[in-house]
Amino acid sequence: MLRRLKPLTAGIALVAALFAVAPAAHADDPEIITISGAGPQGRWFKEASAYAKVLSEALPDRTVNGVIGKGVSVGNIKRINAGRIEAGRFYRFDLENAQAGKQEFDDGNDYSNVLVWMKLGTHLFRVVAETDVKSFSDLKGKTVAIGVKGSGDDAIAERILAGYGVTPDNTDFQYVGRSDGQAAFANGQIDAIAYLYARNNQGHLGPVFAARKIGEDIDFVEPDPAKTEEFLAQDETFFLDEFGEPAFGRPDLKGIAVYQGMAIRADLSDDLVYQMTQALYDNWDDILVSAPWWAEPGEASLESAPAMTTLKYHPGAVRYYKERGVWDQHQG
Repeated sequence: MLRRLKPLTAGIALVAALFAVAPAAHADDPEIITISGAGPQGRWFKEASAYAKVLSEALPDRTVNGVIGKGVSVGNIKRINAGRIEAGRFYRFDLENAQAGKQEFDDGNDYSNVLVWMKLGTHLFRVVAETDVKSFSDLKGKTVAIGVKGSGDDAIAERILAGYGVTPDNTDFQYVGRSDGQAAFANGQIDAIAYLYARNNQGHLGPVFAARKIGEDIDFVEPDPAKTEEFLAQDETFFLDEFGEPAFGRPDLKGIAVYQGMAIRADLSDDLVYQMTQALYDNWDDILVSAPWWAEPGEASLESAPAMTTLKYHPGAVRYYKERGVWDQHQG
């Protein structure tokens, strides 16, 4: 049964306002809260809908909607910053780029209205290739699909592969999306695909393995251990993933991983974000009914929520994490 939270009363809010010292400026909290995921085919849309359902029932004074996220992580960050949505899914490296004004965020805007709400799952940089490709370095001279030009997928693939000496100068990168890249790979038109995926997501990689037998025609490719150690020492956005791909018969597979999470508007009040955070984790079992993949090792939980140590969290969320004793495990 969902646990409902009582909204703050007007009297409590008035007392808090009278005794607050140098309060931060906040916009009026909206009665309708919008949480954005990704496209309708992916997990992120289901996750946003699950959040909306739980929050709508737990917070009777709010209406919460889960919507499709056009442009996914980059689009969500820009819409949160502009105040068009309240929260949305993001990749860690995209928010880092937004704060630094790089890549898709080199537009002169200040992205300080976007803060981390929680770390959620882990996305994995997966390379699937013809069986003669034994390591990332073997991609040199091959034809590799890495994502649509300017989509962000291409930039992250180039960023990671460059750590292994694989660059546009020595490799034929194909700038096509995931569906087109998988189709070309399944048809034998290219040598490899290199994209970020959620672990064990058969909706993503399943079509390729249905067309070509894994382990015989094609297979997952692991990064070179020595070069991986060097790469991760230079780029702390990423880390070594050792959870594997059990659903595809590769439980010991290693790869490069990056956190993704939920970002939220900085100008929402601390009390509202605290209540929203409390409502979600008090009803986490209900969330897992709609998003069972989060129960897998390394995925989403209260204990791992503060794990994005290089990014700033919303104070309302921090308050909740400190009360639950999980903040200092990561943030110190």
